[in-house]
Amino acid sequence: MKKIISLVVFIAALVWTWNVVHTTEAIGFETHSGIQERLAELIKNTLAAKKPNAKDLSIMRLWTEPMNDNKVRAVFAYKFTEVSAEEGEIEQLIEGEAILHREAAPNAETDTWTLQSVKTTNDIVTFTDGTTLTPEPEAPPATEAAPGTTAPAETGTAPMTPTAPQKTESH
Repeated sequence: MKKIISLVVFIAALVWTWNVVHTTEAIGFETHSGIQERLAELIKNTLAAKKPNAKDLSIMRLWTEPMNDNKVRAVFAYKFTEVSAEEGEIEQLIEGEAILHREAAPNAETDTWTLQSVKTTNDIVTFTDGTTLTPEPEAPPATEAAPGTTAPAETGTAPMTPTAPQKTESH
């Protein structure tokens, strides 16, 4: 009896592993690779358009995972260096994720994937050249005015005298 049960378990495991290996996925490896390649191009083109002073673009991480048969989640991280006259060289690391949705195509050979949302989850800025901040010299102490008189304003605006509150009507 023990031999029969172990034979049935072995055959069931063999059939299950055969089905796991030979089932086709709804989203194939080529699709994931194509999405990653197009997303890398999109990152490069967007960075070139929005930050023309950016250089040394490096895509640190880019991978995709299926959410269901018609949705893919892409996770990315990239860094670049931007030269600024005020701050010097600034290195930025941007992490995020995108959700892509498969559109029904009339031609069954190709799929059309559309970006549903792009969200950055982390933005790290590293200044390679430090800036030294020094406090401004202390201003002379303000003079106190006698009660009922106005004191000069230190903001460069005209002095104000206290007035009685005005009535307001509400409907």
